[in-house]
Amino acid sequence: MAGIGAVGSWPIWAETMVSDCPRCGEAAFVFVRSCPACGAARKLRTTALMVAGALALLLIAVAIAAVTVVGWHQLAAATDSGDAVGEPVAAGAAGDPSWLAKAMSQCDAEAKADADTLHFLITPLVPVDSELASWRAKAINDSGNGIMLRSEDAFDGLRRGSLRLYAADYGFGVLDAANNLIYRWRPSVGVAKFAAANPGEMPTFMVQFRTAHTGSEPVQGGTFNRQNGACYWVNAIMRE
Repeated sequence: MAGIGAVGSWPIWAETMVSDCPRCGEAAFVFVRSCPACGAARKLRTTALMVAGALALLLIAVAIAAVTVVGWHQLAAATDSGDAVGEPVAAGAAGDPSWLAKAMSQCDAEAKADADTLHFLITPLVPVDSELASWRAKAINDSGNGIMLRSEDAFDGLRRGSLRLYAADYGFGVLDAANNLIYRWRPSVGVAKFAAANPGEMPTFMVQFRTAHTGSEPVQGGTFNRQNGACYWVNAIMRE
């Protein structure tokens, strides 16, 4: 069965590019200035000029499309959530972190209901006395410019008043090293929830923080294994 837009073995556009010589009647390509059979001079047909213009426009369109596609992939590789913002969590009374425990439970429920999305609950902290050595001894992961704590250690520090919430803004991001992708969100203040929808295959990831101390360049820490349907509670002591 012939393809759409074809006559015999010649496509329609090919027929417009061949014409007969006015002297000997031999067919020749429309752009040829002299007949290959008899040598008679030939004039460029209007059709030939139109075909040439159409081909030029087609090449330009293909080039623009290629640049657009490449640019889109470069943007996707640079950031997947650059315009997204974290969802703030209202803080409760100092010394009573029950509000934080409730936020963690809610994030867990949301993650189980939407297992294809990465869920994070970020609790930015600072030691009241600015001393970090004792907290480093309790660290479960070094985030580069911060110290990650277990929830019980974060709760204990908030109850005793040795930890408080980080008051300045911070930028949060996730590095998917396997696919060379960075998911990042606009700067947030206080406890906030972050979500990356449909990240695809991501067996492991690293978290990143940007603060006034680190400047515009994020600093990443150790690797975490991804678990579908889990909310990651990131209790991080920030460096001021």
